[in-house]
Amino acid sequence: MSVVAVVGGSLAGMAAAARLAKARHRVLLFEARHRLGGRWAAPGALPPAFTFPAPWRDLFRKSGRPFDAELARTGHALVPAPPALHHFADGSTLSLPSDRGEQWAALGEAWGTPAAERWRDLLDDLDERWQLLRRLGLEDEFTDAALTPRRRQALGLNRSVARLARRFGHPQAAALLRSTAWRIGSRPERTPEFVAVRLALERIFGRWQLTRDGAPVPASELIDLLAARLELRGVEVRTGEPVLAIAPGRVRTGAETVEVDAVVATVNPWEYLRLTGGGEPTLRRRTAWTRPAFAPQIVVTPDPGRAAEPAPESATATGARSSSAADQGRRSDTVTEDVHHGAAGVRVEYRLPGEPGQLVVHHFTAGSPDPAFGTRWTSPRSWLRQPPLRPQTPTVTLASASSRGGNDPWAQLLSAALATYVTHENLTGADIRPTNKAVRVR
Repeated sequence: MSVVAVVGGSLAGMAAAARLAKARHRVLLFEARHRLGGRWAAPGALPPAFTFPAPWRDLFRKSGRPFDAELARTGHALVPAPPALHHFADGSTLSLPSDRGEQWAALGEAWGTPAAERWRDLLDDLDERWQLLRRLGLEDEFTDAALTPRRRQALGLNRSVARLARRFGHPQAAALLRSTAWRIGSRPERTPEFVAVRLALERIFGRWQLTRDGAPVPASELIDLLAARLELRGVEVRTGEPVLAIAPGRVRTGAETVEVDAVVATVNPWEYLRLTGGGEPTLRRRTAWTRPAFAPQIVVTPDPGRAAEPAPESATATGARSSSAADQGRRSDTVTEDVHHGAAGVRVEYRLPGEPGQLVVHHFTAGSPDPAFGTRWTSPRSWLRQPPLRPQTPTVTLASASSRGGNDPWAQLLSAALATYVTHENLTGADIRPTNKAVRVR
């Protein structure tokens, strides 16, 4: 049985540990703090309304009991979340359904048919870019050679989100596009336009919320479920035990030096260089040009809730109604999301019902650099400056919010899966990657 050290109990670290343990490796998970989950374990950090649950489903299925069965065992369920309500600087609002047909109808009513058609066509184009993007650091390894000139052009790597927003020519659409950059901790002027695929992902995969016994609960309970999976799989979790150094074949903590066959490092690139003594000159040069993403300020307070009538069967949009009018008809027994768009960023408010309920605010307008939130776009070369899956240190693989797959929670789960595939193949010679050749880079 091979011994694998996972350094860092972040979301990526937990995901890698669960997969490797299921693959019959002895896994030691080291986390400096006394809790798992990294920044996502903080109250309110994991958004209670989210899209693209497939990476969660795949993680639980590949590490033991399927996701839906695990949720049912604990009284949880994943159910559709209502549309987000967008508030714009001119006082107008827009309720944007994720369903393709409902979105078309809502935007046709709010913007008129020509703008709704252009939005539909834009998201169709972004969907095509997603099919390419998923092969670059999400479902297969992203090497420098993989970013060919043709792919750069197809992705729009040298064109910014801000440019895309200007060219669309509609103020609400422009704000929606710019928000995709703000919400990953970057500036729209510096972020390549393919980042806007997140709007297409919402239309493809919908919006979801976690419930327990029928009532919405914080999404951080997913981390608790993942921690329980680690225990079930026999992962040796060592919280409060920081790793002080990483070297080929061993990790050193304050208490001992542990001999291992492989290491999966899920810490940020600056911390990784410190742990390896800066002995990777290529990564050191690239990291010198890299900057941490702007993490939102997160505030969680009790929320008295609001009385509301049941929502209509299909959400609608309007370009000029007041916030109070837009709130009418929103359910009081489900998660709600209000996105306030401004020139300096977005503020996202989530409300969870209960007694008294919970108000979670993500202030991206007051964001500050945080290495745990990943790296931000400063130029098109930022992608190549992010840590590769395979660094120069032998027997080590990397997966974190700074990986080339991106810093979305779902992207971190996928980066961890890639690290698992590489680590397992290095140790056993067996390739456990998915067999769907259509998503493999050749």
